[in-house]
Amino acid sequence: MNPMFFLLLIPALFAVLHAKFGSYPLSASVTASCLLISLLAGASPWILTAFALSIIGDYFMAHSGGKNGDRMLIGGIVGFFLAHACFLTYSVIAAAIPSNPVLRLTIAAVLIVGYAIFLVKTLYPAIGERFLRIAATAYTGISLSVMTASLFSSAPPVSAVLFAAGIAFILFSDTLIALSRFLHKRKLGRWICPTYFVCHILITASQIVLSKFLG
Repeated sequence: MNPMFFLLLIPALFAVLHAKFGSYPLSASVTASCLLISLLAGASPWILTAFALSIIGDYFMAHSGGKNGDRMLIGGIVGFFLAHACFLTYSVIAAAIPSNPVLRLTIAAVLIVGYAIFLVKTLYPAIGERFLRIAATAYTGISLSVMTASLFSSAPPVSAVLFAAGIAFILFSDTLIALSRFLHKRKLGRWICPTYFVCHILITASQIVLSKFLG
């Protein structure tokens, strides 16, 4: 086993501490430690930039429950949108058309159609502000684009699976945010941060695996 995998215990520890104390510095420390580990692994600059932007987006999200909640929420959406744009660029660069793409295209189609129905039928009626609807649509669109592109990665299988799983977790985390904030499914909110942290740890693991093949 690559000894760098033991470094993943650091963000995992910060994640456990965040679950207990719930402060933004601990949340940021999870992503910051993933950024540093990825840097040591020689990860793509797109991955490193995505992590940095996620820390910024996380700040806005962590402070979106107060008086200026909607503005902070939009700031968080913008930060994470830019992070996803970096993940998307990384995924497109690494993408390749497999010999039998039917299964992957089917998975992507199911996700796209499912989320389109979720937006129109469930989320839009719960969002009063028009700009928030536009932001939610753009963010969902880029998230699904990253998920789709990750399914066609030309990276070594283990690295590709870890990265795609990480993107799936952040898509799930974002869905929980929408359900908790706009549809008032408050009990689901407890899973937002854990799934978000798992995403970054899995993506970091994918970069560690990839470094072995590139090194």
